[in-house]
Amino acid sequence: MKFIILLVFIFSVNGVMLRSVKDKVTENVIQQIREQVKNPQSEYYNSAYNRLAYYVDTFGPRMWGSENMADAVDALYTDIERMGFDNVWKEGLENITSWERGEESVTLLDPRTIPQKLNMIGLGWTPAGTAIGEVEVVHSFEELEGKDVKGKIVLFNFEWNGYGSAVAYRYGGPVMAEKAGAIGTMIRSVASVSIASPHTGMTDYQNIKKPAVAITVEDADMIDRMRKRGQTVRVEIKTGGRQYQTRSDNILAEIKGSKYPDEILLMGGHWDSWDVGSQTGANDDGGGVIVCLEALRILKQLGIKPKRTIRFIAWSGEEMGQNNNGASHYAKHHGTENHIIAFESDIGSTKPYGFGITAGQQFTQLVTYLAQQYLTGIGAERVYPNDGESVDSGILAEQTGTPMLNVRIADNQNHDFYFTYHHTAGDSMWMMNPQDMDDNVVAIASIMYLIADIDGPIPKD
Repeated sequence: MKFIILLVFIFSVNGVMLRSVKDKVTENVIQQIREQVKNPQSEYYNSAYNRLAYYVDTFGPRMWGSENMADAVDALYTDIERMGFDNVWKEGLENITSWERGEESVTLLDPRTIPQKLNMIGLGWTPAGTAIGEVEVVHSFEELEGKDVKGKIVLFNFEWNGYGSAVAYRYGGPVMAEKAGAIGTMIRSVASVSIASPHTGMTDYQNIKKPAVAITVEDADMIDRMRKRGQTVRVEIKTGGRQYQTRSDNILAEIKGSKYPDEILLMGGHWDSWDVGSQTGANDDGGGVIVCLEALRILKQLGIKPKRTIRFIAWSGEEMGQNNNGASHYAKHHGTENHIIAFESDIGSTKPYGFGITAGQQFTQLVTYLAQQYLTGIGAERVYPNDGESVDSGILAEQTGTPMLNVRIADNQNHDFYFTYHHTAGDSMWMMNPQDMDDNVVAIASIMYLIADIDGPIPKD
């Protein structure tokens, strides 16, 4: 709090003119950013949407280590090289192991007289195998403990109360079912809303040997109703997943700071995606990557030279969650550098209204002051303390204590809009809004500039 009081005190005591000049310069930068991005006659208008659409349409889903991902990395890197940043480079990850799903299916055998294929998707890294058996439905881990599921297939049909509780069934459910004697596991898709859409994601594959899949919300409820009637339900699960050795890269670019070049503001998202549809990865997290890239590009093209270095990163491998993915690689090789903050966009690109921050009290108060002083005009002035963590930035923060920042966007508390499409074939350009993406570019470019251009030392506590 002392730092903020001092900041205002200096402005007010050293003269109204000093504060007026500083405010006008800063406000002019924010205005330039907004006018360039939101002007229909500007090349930056809808440029985030159009750039994202090119990559989604051209390269399809970007599974970590796949040829699609490699091609998309190379193309994005070449694109960024043309943008004229001070530094642009790729960093190859150590040898990595990835996974491809192969052929897979779930067939409802009983009580149907004619076998019925169900919409399904294998969970990440589930092993290849076949399971045919009677289905036992449970609604919680506690209920599983009281059921005899030996030789059966377990279906977890849990209640959606947000991603945090639901994802526990995707990750840990198959392990618990196998320990109880199950020969296979199905989970209700981790989703807020479904239109017959199966949702994939990582499971604890190292501790399972049997097939583990997700089925749609609708079919999970159907099987649940069948069992409550006393009907016997039998299904056949087939999975064909396999692991393979491959490689991948992080992509980085930066504008060097004019006064404190060794102080770094990191921002970005993960460039990899799941593989379940023709456009999967538009929102998670292609949109996050591209709005951060466009934020850096607009600062560069406006000739803005912030006092500190602003570094963009497209992390590789977030979806797989491996201990040698892009975020771990970055923390390992750059953790000794002086990071002022790590910003990540990975919860969608609907209209932004502020930022979450995880930092010390003084830094949190400083960012709150900057947002409320300068971002009211763009509607992104709200700051939420102790809520800035994201997956990739969290790895750097855990190892180095770097403060974290993320964008707060239009959705409800459980992010039901985002999780309607999350890890499905529906994660496509159809759900992306050009104007909302422009607003993200403006908000991200503005907050990063404000922090990067602070005079004097930045508090870290």
